[in-house]
Amino acid sequence: MRPMRRASLDLAFLAALTLLTNFVYFAYSNGDFFFPDSATYIEPARSMLAGRGFLRANGIFETFRTPGYPLFLMLFRSFTAVVVVQHLMNVALAIAIYLFARQRFSRGVAIAAGVLFALDTPTIHYANKVLTETLFTLGLFALLWLVLHPRSNMFAAGLLAGALVLVRPAAILYFVVIAIVFMRRRRIVVFVIASLILPLGWAARNKARTGVFAISDVAGINMLMHRAAPSLAIFDDYDFADALKDRQDELVADADSEIEGTLHIASAGELNPAQHAMWFGKIGRRIALQHPVGLATVLVRGVCVNLFDSDAEAMTMVSSVPPSLLEVVLDVWTHAITLLALFGTFLLWKRDRTLSLLFALTIAYFVLISAGSEAESRFRVPIVPVLIITAAIGADAIRRAAVPDSR
Repeated sequence: MRPMRRASLDLAFLAALTLLTNFVYFAYSNGDFFFPDSATYIEPARSMLAGRGFLRANGIFETFRTPGYPLFLMLFRSFTAVVVVQHLMNVALAIAIYLFARQRFSRGVAIAAGVLFALDTPTIHYANKVLTETLFTLGLFALLWLVLHPRSNMFAAGLLAGALVLVRPAAILYFVVIAIVFMRRRRIVVFVIASLILPLGWAARNKARTGVFAISDVAGINMLMHRAAPSLAIFDDYDFADALKDRQDELVADADSEIEGTLHIASAGELNPAQHAMWFGKIGRRIALQHPVGLATVLVRGVCVNLFDSDAEAMTMVSSVPPSLLEVVLDVWTHAITLLALFGTFLLWKRDRTLSLLFALTIAYFVLISAGSEAESRFRVPIVPVLIITAAIGADAIRRAAVPDSR
């Protein structure tokens, strides 16, 4: 069979499989498209559609969320349409993953990577929610492909890297990863400069509106709630979730008291949300650094959750398989994929050090930056394409070792 004909059949198969897995989940979800965070994207999108600007429902300048995903939501008339397009994005990603892997590796690796992506539980589940994960994953994979091209437009790549920050602020320092991997490439300085244009512009907007030069309030709030609080709660002698909630309430009260005493104000609530978050960040950072063992323990826990959480609960809601059995199957599957990915990344180092370093640093960056007490399978979604490509490389190496080529 001609190579082009074979590739077309492969792509048709992967597209059909991804459509099947995504839209079967879509059908059985019964319109459950929302997550607690969804409203925080919907409100500023509606405000912009109404011509009021990027505001919260109460009219306050929105600084917790960045404008990338709300702008995306403005393109649609219904949330059903948003979710359908996100599932179609997964189909496009499956095709892109196959083409990327086929270009650099074997047909077997490319097909395996596409199949693994089509079956990934968190990827399917979060495409079914009004959340940033799918859009961000598509943009991140496009960025990886773009920077790996020997003749890539580094200015365009930098703008894309900056745009990703406005979709998910967690990407705020990802440009450093690209700069490290490609430090010897000409025009890497152009990439770095371009990657800062949009984030700095948004931070300047926030400074003008609130007096705080920051991309988002998320970093400050997370520092207190998901770094400092769990650094204390991790060693409490009762359930971690309960201890975390208690410590968060305690630290918020203490932080507000400190703010009021320092600024000589009656209530920390007098501050706008950006100013409040800035103080939370300062206080949270100090507390977390005062408890390095607790912080390190929380980060290790978060890394394990981000890498190994199967999100089995998402499937139990739409499956008739006994939940206990489904959880075991998905946990084993997720652990196997992650371990194969680590093995595949090691093997890739021997073949293509630039690609191996880029993949390894990308995985490490996105796993670590969300490795506080907020860690969950959701934060693995953006690196699933990288994980499944390296997992396919690892699986292919094991297959070849077990069944040597007889030729």
